[in-house]
Amino acid sequence: MKANTRFNRNQRMLIISGISALLFFQACAGNGGTADKQAAAIDSAYALIGKSGKITYTDFTAEVAYLNDSTVHWTAIDKTGKTNQGTEKISYKQLNDHLYFLNWIEQDGLTVSQVINTKEGEVDAFLSYKDEKSTAGRAAQFLKGKFEFKK
Repeated sequence: MKANTRFNRNQRMLIISGISALLFFQACAGNGGTADKQAAAIDSAYALIGKSGKITYTDFTAEVAYLNDSTVHWTAIDKTGKTNQGTEKISYKQLNDHLYFLNWIEQDGLTVSQVINTKEGEVDAFLSYKDEKSTAGRAAQFLKGKFEFKK
C-alpha cells in the first residue's frame, strides 16, 4: 500500500507558515551577532546588581552597594551630616532591563520599598515606620529621588 504524500492547499500553507516562522525566530535569536552584543551592552549599562549608586532625596542622600540580588549595604547622610548605615536582606525583582523593585525591613522596623529606574535616573520610594501618634501605630511616606551610578 502506497502512502498518500500529497497535501491539500491548507496543509501546504500551514507547513510553509511553520517553516517561515521557524526561520524568522532563528534569525531573531541570532548567534552572537552585532544586535545581540548591542542589546547586552545596553542591558549591562542599566544593570543594578554588582554596582553602587547614589540616591538623592530632598532631606538626605544614600549611597547603596547592590551586593547581590538578596543583599544591599547603604549609608544615609542627612543635611546636617549625620550618617546611618546598614546591611539589609532584600526582596528584589528586575521588572525590565532598567526598572527594579526592592524591599527590605530595617532593624528598627523601618520598611523601605523602592522602584529604581536606572535608565531615567529616578527612584520612587515608600517608607513605613513606627509612629506612636498614628492610630495604627505606623506612618507612611512617599519619596521621590534621583538615582545615579557611582563610578
